[in-house]
Amino acid sequence: MSQVPPAETVVALDVGNTRIGMAVWDDDGLHDSRRVSTRRPAEWRPALEDIWAHARNARRRAVVIGSICPKATVELAALVGELCQVEPLRIRDDLPLPMPLDIENPDEVGVDRVCAAAAAYDRVQGACAVASFGTATTVDCVSPEGHFLGGAILPGMEISCDVLHDRTALLPRVCPGAPNSPFGRNTHDAIINGVTWGTIGALREIVERFAAELRQWPELVITGGNAPIVGELAEFVDAVVPDLCLMGIALAYRQAAGQP
Repeated sequence: MSQVPPAETVVALDVGNTRIGMAVWDDDGLHDSRRVSTRRPAEWRPALEDIWAHARNARRRAVVIGSICPKATVELAALVGELCQVEPLRIRDDLPLPMPLDIENPDEVGVDRVCAAAAAYDRVQGACAVASFGTATTVDCVSPEGHFLGGAILPGMEISCDVLHDRTALLPRVCPGAPNSPFGRNTHDAIINGVTWGTIGALREIVERFAAELRQWPELVITGGNAPIVGELAEFVDAVVPDLCLMGIALAYRQAAGQP
């Protein structure tokens, strides 16, 4: 891949299974982020028009897509071409991933996991663990040298709640949330307790195993829609960063362009 030209403004688009994140990166850092539903294309146009308004007057601008949802990416790229009159660049197809991978099958790892990990390492400048609480929960590790080491994938909190309802006769459908007490005194609260504390317990166990391999405790950065719930309850979390993946998408462009 050839080096891309520097840009004054980068529009970062994070295409996930459930939501599409959009934000602007420029001299002020990443800002004006918002989320739309991946399954509701009618929401994309007004959000993209609003985002593009921040880049329209820049002399050098770019649109960068990081995606784990190919079908939505094709549709979004066409919308970018129509509204913005620029060809969006896709991480992995047009831009390299923003950090080296030390794993068995580099083509299998999601762009979102690597971009979030790269943004966390850029923030920490050392060994770190990165957890994303979205459709799936992912917990990944970055070495002190800045190499993506892989990690763990488990069902997201919504999926866990949905499966308990869908695969049983009597359990209700509930939404993830913070437990009221350690004791679930009704079925709803018992499910909340199980899903939330189970997720936090899994996070602690996975990061402790990272630490044992690294021989040091990695700084833990978390992101994703349910990260605020976890961050409030898990005292071992170092930072909650809502736009971590979008930061990593912008970082991938800046690295490819040789920008600081």
